[in-house]
Amino acid sequence: MSKSWQTVYSMENTPLSPTCPWLLLAEEKEQKSHTRVFYNLFDDEFYNFKLAELAGKKCIGTSFGWLLSVGTDFQMNLFHPLSKHQLSLPPHPYVWEGYNRNFELNPIDYNDIFLYKCVLSRNPWNSVTHEYDRDCIIMIIHTNYKTLAFTKPGYKAWIDIKCDSRNFYDITFYKDKFYAVNNHGDVFVCHIEDDIAFAERIAIYKETEDYIHKYLVESSGDLLLVSRIQGGTHYQDNEFINDDSEDEDESIDENPYVTLGFTVLKLECSTEVKNKNEYEWVNVDSLGDQALFVGGNSSVSLSASSFNGCKANCIYFIDDNFDFFLATLNGGGYGMGAFSMEDGNIKQHYRGESPSYFAPPVWYI
Repeated sequence: MSKSWQTVYSMENTPLSPTCPWLLLAEEKEQKSHTRVFYNLFDDEFYNFKLAELAGKKCIGTSFGWLLSVGTDFQMNLFHPLSKHQLSLPPHPYVWEGYNRNFELNPIDYNDIFLYKCVLSRNPWNSVTHEYDRDCIIMIIHTNYKTLAFTKPGYKAWIDIKCDSRNFYDITFYKDKFYAVNNHGDVFVCHIEDDIAFAERIAIYKETEDYIHKYLVESSGDLLLVSRIQGGTHYQDNEFINDDSEDEDESIDENPYVTLGFTVLKLECSTEVKNKNEYEWVNVDSLGDQALFVGGNSSVSLSASSFNGCKANCIYFIDDNFDFFLATLNGGGYGMGAFSMEDGNIKQHYRGESPSYFAPPVWYI
């Protein structure tokens, strides 16, 4: 059943979030009505929204009901589909310098925009003042080096976060600070004072398999490191293969990667040395009533009992293997499912197909 909703919220009202996680499906190839489709996997319902603001744009899921969008002019916005609030952000600092703004881009060229994550410190709309909250911090993973940067409402530019590492996979806002994890599993805490920002390494995870995708999730007061184990034709003996084949047809695969499973660790403070905390990783065998939602969006943990049909002790995931989208037959959007921490089984949560080379489905939370 497909539903068409009309926007009924004004700029004076507080933007609402969906009552449970939805999937924003990929934009259809021929989009004349500017309609975007959302899917509620817990009641198996589709919702059609007329959202001209998102037509032809790459979208990244954040939180509080907001999406980060970027168009061919490289203008970045925070957009709230339910209220149609839109907050203009500074243009992407990396691609703005590398492209002529009058150069016409095809959708496939969006892969070069190099935006991987966007995480908010709070809702950017202040329901008391009915203005955008200038204390809201908007942090991204960007550039082909996967580095960190932030901005705030009203800022004219993005500010790089100084760090001796790069190749970050995820960010989360935990206990009033941003934390980030790199491809090795090392965790960093970000210190932001006015416009001065740097990231300090606080925990090292002795893992050499960089092919394992990593997420940071706050869950029931704990900071979790979630590792997504992947395999497929682009992996051999669980090692990443760089396919430099000169024959382009040979490098295209219908399903070059699959998710095999997940492991979860909890960051615990073990000792205090010279007024600094020392941390260690502890295995997590069960999430209890919690369900995790990970992918190309702000990673979240929610109480499964709050949503009919949501399974506890599960990890719901979507396709965020951005580096492989061009190596697939129709783009990304196939690697989606729900992983059970109890028995290790993976089941599909969306039975359809929604592929895209530049903007496959994202969680809308």
